Amino acid sequence: MTDISMIMNFHAEGVLAQWSLLAFQRMRAVAYLQGIVVQLVAVLDCADTDTRKIVTGHVALEACDQAIEVSHADLGLSRNAGIPHARGRYVAYLDGDDYCSANWLTRALAVARACGDRVVIHPEYIVSHGAIQSVGRVIDQVADDSFELANCFKSHHWGSAVFARRSIFEEIPYQATRVRQTGFGYEDWHWGLEVIASGRLHTVASRTAFFYRRKHDSMLVDMNDRQAVVRPSRFFDHHYGVRG
Repeated sequence: MTDISMIMNFHAEGVLAQWSLLAFQRMRAVAYLQGIVVQLVAVLDCADTDTRKIVTGHVALEACDQAIEVSHADLGLSRNAGIPHARGRYVAYLDGDDYCSANWLTRALAVARACGDRVVIHPEYIVSHGAIQSVGRVIDQVADDSFELANCFKSHHWGSAVFARRSIFEEIPYQATRVRQTGFGYEDWHWGLEVIASGRLHTVASRTAFFYRRKHDSMLVDMNDRQAVVRPSRFFDHHYGVRG
């Protein structure tokens, strides 16, 4: 039986996909030592030739894994596309040019088993590297109830690496952005708001890290340049003091 399905999304990462898959391989090896079975679901969304070859031929792929191809040209929709192929009770998401610490999946699973359906889990630290270099500690709504929800109007506090029961991702799918056509962006921000609106909390797995690659020409940069806005969310209703 599969315990965790890791959904990794790829597009045009090229050789960077090699390093992210090696990092996943380390996470799975640590999990196996604790008797935890991990499946990889690699979602290739309009992938270029180099990325497709690297991912589908990578040594990290095992018999239980799947590599699927889609043509959404949208990160949120390609994340959702991995869910029907996920056999684990728990699901983790990671973009194809990012990494997490080797203990991420095992520590996240322990938190999920303890807290159940009421939380989604993130690495405790975000280490940005590349075009921007920084280290930040992630807000834990379970440990610190002083966090003001009004802060969520200004920015997203939890990053894209997330772990939760599969049923949560089925209940709260990611929404399309298509910033050039709609002006909407920030799929992770919107998803995080929907999590809070559902009555759940964002928490962390202690002593874990998410290594987030920052590029000069990333989707985030493009959204910022286009002055994108987050999609309407249930978060912005009268329960949070926005509407009368």
